[in-house]
Amino acid sequence: MAILLLEQARFHQARSFYRDIYNGNDKFYLAASRTETWTDDTAPDTSVDNRVDVQNFRDKILFVKRVQSADTAMLARRIDWVTGTVYDRYDDAYSSANPSNSGATSLQTANFYILTDDFNVYKCIDNNNNGQSTDKPNSTGTEIFTTTDSYKWKFLFQIGASDRTKFLSTAYMPVRKVSGAGQPSFDVNGEIDSITVSAGGSGYTSPPTVTINGDGIGATAAATVSGGAVTAITVTGAGTGYTFADIVLTGGAGANAKADAVLGSTDTPSLQTNVEGTAVKGTIDNIVVTNQGTDYTAGDVSLKVVGDGIGANAAAVVNTNGNITGVTITNPGSGYTNATIVLSQASGGGSNASFRVIISPIDGHGAHPQKELFSKRVGVTVSFDNDSRDLITGNDYRQVGLMKNITKYSLSTLFDDATGSPHFIIGISDPNNYGPDDKLTATSGGSFTVAQLRDTTGNGTDDSVYLQEDVAGIGTSDTITNLTKGLSSLPINSLTNPEIDHNSGDIVYFDNRKPITREEGQVETVKIIFTF
Repeated sequence: MAILLLEQARFHQARSFYRDIYNGNDKFYLAASRTETWTDDTAPDTSVDNRVDVQNFRDKILFVKRVQSADTAMLARRIDWVTGTVYDRYDDAYSSANPSNSGATSLQTANFYILTDDFNVYKCIDNNNNGQSTDKPNSTGTEIFTTTDSYKWKFLFQIGASDRTKFLSTAYMPVRKVSGAGQPSFDVNGEIDSITVSAGGSGYTSPPTVTINGDGIGATAAATVSGGAVTAITVTGAGTGYTFADIVLTGGAGANAKADAVLGSTDTPSLQTNVEGTAVKGTIDNIVVTNQGTDYTAGDVSLKVVGDGIGANAAAVVNTNGNITGVTITNPGSGYTNATIVLSQASGGGSNASFRVIISPIDGHGAHPQKELFSKRVGVTVSFDNDSRDLITGNDYRQVGLMKNITKYSLSTLFDDATGSPHFIIGISDPNNYGPDDKLTATSGGSFTVAQLRDTTGNGTDDSVYLQEDVAGIGTSDTITNLTKGLSSLPINSLTNPEIDHNSGDIVYFDNRKPITREEGQVETVKIIFTF
């Protein structure tokens, strides 16, 4: 027996994935991996879903960055409004026997909604008998309205500035659900909502200066110190326009404090909230004449809507030839899931007219845009920025992947900082003894690859080396042999363990790419679309 998987099932799969990220039910991280070259760096090897390739990705991870709620959105097909185009009307019964004007045999593939250059999204309720759309809709009210080209439109929502930056593409557009019990808030970003202290550090005699680096402007914050550690950071100015932000703490005579920004919203969802809040279940907003009939007289014809709802009324439009050419909805009613039209005549004479009732989605037009526009894709957009703690610089990477529920190094507890490193970090005396991608061994038996050199104390000289573990084995009393440079007995001044266990959690996606070189001050925005 064949099973029909409905498009709404795909929507719910996408929605579950989206909400897991948004609500923090699971902790997702975007990872950058692999400095080694491909056989041909201009044509990366094909990604393969097998244990060996997945493990190779794990072994070469350079850093991870948390996917915040503001970094994800559900996506629908983008259909731009262009004057002179015939758009499909909303129809609840498209099929191979009843295709749309564009030839679609299902609503999900029909061009029944549009995006204007004002970034407003509208649903086409009626297309004037497959006429051309020549008057761009611009109302943002809650009622169905008619433009001068006799198209009827329903405003759904406006795409906010931050969402346009992060998720709008030539093929897809972000779609939000902003109201209703259990729904997330309008979760695009732009301002600094709060700053969390992930490590208090030590030795602070006064509050360090808080610097917020990112692509927005105006955010400010102040630190609080107690017992030599940073205990809190208070946002004193939320700023605007941020799609990423790094918190840098300097001064105060202490060290090793870390903090992470939580991004919030500067876009207002009031227009969409109004539309969702005023949506009416089971309305009848269009009645199609399937047979015009003959010999009807204007003013002699009455139409009655018979169904399981209440209040719907309609009137027939009769031409001079006695044909019923259309139906005017005088009251859309509510609560309908099925309906038929019963025609009556005061004096008789007409015959053979027939009709088909089109009923709104079960919750009403505009109540749930993600469902109504068949949003079965999830977009994830993360910026690899200039974070001074974990995100490497001075080297390149060739893979990106999405990881779920990784744990802290040598612990079973979930890692939940904004960024994380899988590297051992050794303190060094002479940075000339090391270079990116150098191969090293330690006297405890471990072998390593240099991921980067970094100035971690702010003295202007690289004093730390980040080591990618190839074979386990390193201790504070070890010395290092640099096989690449032919140097031996190099001392370790200090040793810091990794923050994350790169062998933990699930890898739900990875992709091979051309090399991307990270430099100081550089930001790469990684965009991934998951289709369900």
